[in-house]
Amino acid sequence: MTPHIPTSTARLKAWCRRDAGSATITTAILFPAVGLLVLALVQAALVSVARDVALAAAEEGLRVARAYEHTPAQGRAAALAFADAEPVLRAPSVTLSAGTTVTVRVNGQAPSLLPGVHIGISRTARGAHERFTVEAREPTRSGEPPKLNPGGVVPDG
Repeated sequence: MTPHIPTSTARLKAWCRRDAGSATITTAILFPAVGLLVLALVQAALVSVARDVALAAAEEGLRVARAYEHTPAQGRAAALAFADAEPVLRAPSVTLSAGTTVTVRVNGQAPSLLPGVHIGISRTARGAHERFTVEAREPTRSGEPPKLNPGGVVPDG
């Protein structure tokens, strides 16, 4: 059913005034909600990227620290250099513990679009420290050379 449109000019002007400004009010109500939604999506993307960078830095530090004849200090330096190279992870710090298992933890903060809001990021990577081992030689009767560790480098554990 279509609304009845008045025929006289005075009635037509009164009918049109009743609807005047409704689009402006609707926009004024919806714009802040849409703006907050966009802000939340961008913030979530920044946090996600900062987490990925922290994990990649921890994995880089682990790769260097667990390698044969590398030191934990070299692993910590590699993780810190990786984290410092990416501007999306702010104030990165690296802790590394070594033994038979190497653990690298990278902490930092994600950029925040809201002033005063600090979003902490922490990611950890673990792996066995690689070392060179030689298996005991087995005596052979056939004159073949004894078999040594065919893999060369094996992880502790």
